[in-house]
Amino acid sequence: MLQTKERTAIARLWNRKLDQDAASAPKQERHRNLEPASAEFLCALVTGVGARRVIEVGGSSGLSTIALAAAVRETSGRLVTLEIEPTRQAESRATLGSLGLEGYVDYILGDAAGILPKLNECDFAFIDCEKEDYIRFFDLLKIGPGGIVVADNILSHGLSEYVEHVRSRPKVESITLPIGKGLEITRFL
Repeated sequence: MLQTKERTAIARLWNRKLDQDAASAPKQERHRNLEPASAEFLCALVTGVGARRVIEVGGSSGLSTIALAAAVRETSGRLVTLEIEPTRQAESRATLGSLGLEGYVDYILGDAAGILPKLNECDFAFIDCEKEDYIRFFDLLKIGPGGIVVADNILSHGLSEYVEHVRSRPKVESITLPIGKGLEITRFL
């Protein structure tokens, strides 16, 4: 469960994102963050299913990382977060350090395409990166039976190709939830 200080940090990051959007900041300068309601849901889902090996593809400045780290704190698990942009990862590290969550997180800087094949199987993965990479990164994840993959921005970015792709796979069930900008929840059977 998220603590008050974690919710405060999430609100701060979210409000900065809204300010950047309102100011029409260049795309490469914007901090792309998960909506607070989606962060709360992620924390509850990871905790509820007892996931202990969690991977985050696209940590940005750390809003979703806060929620996932708080969840693995409860499950006695570990979060591996991947981010390609060094300044965003540095901010995430600083934020999680200030919240006392850094001990639950392994940070990896670089392109997920080269990193994911080297990682071990996980119980839970969260994808929130460049939208054109969703399918490729989904396919690179090693997920065992009962594992879950959550992808953000399904409704806001019209990611019907991704939805069709995951739903066409054998031995999975998947549903779109209208939380935040839309989450596709895919469970491996």
